[in-house]
Amino acid sequence: MNQKKALTRSMDILLVITNLVFLIGLRTFASACGMKEDGTWMTCHWAMQALSGIAAVLLADSVLNLFLRDPGIKTGIMAAMIPAAILCILLPGNLIGLCMMDTMHCHTVMRPFSILMSIADLVLAAVGIIKAIRTQRKIS
Repeated sequence: MNQKKALTRSMDILLVITNLVFLIGLRTFASACGMKEDGTWMTCHWAMQALSGIAAVLLADSVLNLFLRDPGIKTGIMAAMIPAAILCILLPGNLIGLCMMDTMHCHTVMRPFSILMSIADLVLAAVGIIKAIRTQRKIS
């Protein structure tokens, strides 16, 4: 395997790892606040549920991207990851509310974690798109 292919493969693996950490993190240490005493959930719980669903889609896309070789298809998959990552940035606290107190776990851990992981997704997807386009131009 030449050096360029190894670098592309490493980027694809890094994208899978990033999305795996994103999904697992949301379900463990970066989860939303717990259930209230009366058995109901705060709004941040629903933000976490939505984020988890999107993170699962991002993980599935990144795994698919790992096994595909066609640069055009890889470009399309990574291009689809960009709006999903932007949605993960906008969702907690904007599209779905978080707890009223800024000191709650959803504000101090979940939201920054989801923003950080989404930015990592954006950067990796953008770099992957650029690399795939360059590869596609060389093939044509």
